[in-house]
Amino acid sequence: MAGFAQALRPRMQEHHVRYAVKAETSSYTVTWASRMELLVANYQPDLVIISLGANEVENVNPPAHAGAIRRIVKAIGGRPCVWVSPPLWRKDTGIIDVIRTNSAPCRFFDSDALVPGPLPRQKDKIHPNEVGGARWAEAFWGWLTAEHLPAGGEEGAAAPQRSPWALRPSPPEEHRSRADAPESAAHRGEQVSERRAE
Repeated sequence: MAGFAQALRPRMQEHHVRYAVKAETSSYTVTWASRMELLVANYQPDLVIISLGANEVENVNPPAHAGAIRRIVKAIGGRPCVWVSPPLWRKDTGIIDVIRTNSAPCRFFDSDALVPGPLPRQKDKIHPNEVGGARWAEAFWGWLTAEHLPAGGEEGAAAPQRSPWALRPSPPEEHRSRADAPESAAHRGEQVSERRAE
């Protein structure tokens, strides 16, 4: 999403890093699955930020896109990466959960949970406008800097060629389906305990 990418640019430039954005209108996870390997080979990035899924919010069969998501992640080849979910303008049919559960080992940034909303949007009421994109990018940047693993921050022996954008490992719940969220699990546990008590 353009507003998000544009708002990130000056933050990256402050760190004197090369920042390249590859975008295409009306594209999908399946569109990029066949391109990611070549993009990674050409750019050799230290950090990959993916923001796909907005065009698939109304998809009638979200699980069918799981393979494309895994293919994108595999093509990144172990580099630090973050899949940034789109801030939803309506309830999705399940694509965000499919991304969440298939995007490991990339980190997953849940925009709906981590970005203060509602975001100001363009006339289409879908894409964040310049102000909305800036707010989205600010929330993401705060998360990214908090999750960045500084040099010497490893436990045990340091990796000899660690990326300058290495990130902390994902907490277990980050890639867990919303249906399996801790509160749901706790609720199920209470139900089991009640049945056992009977």
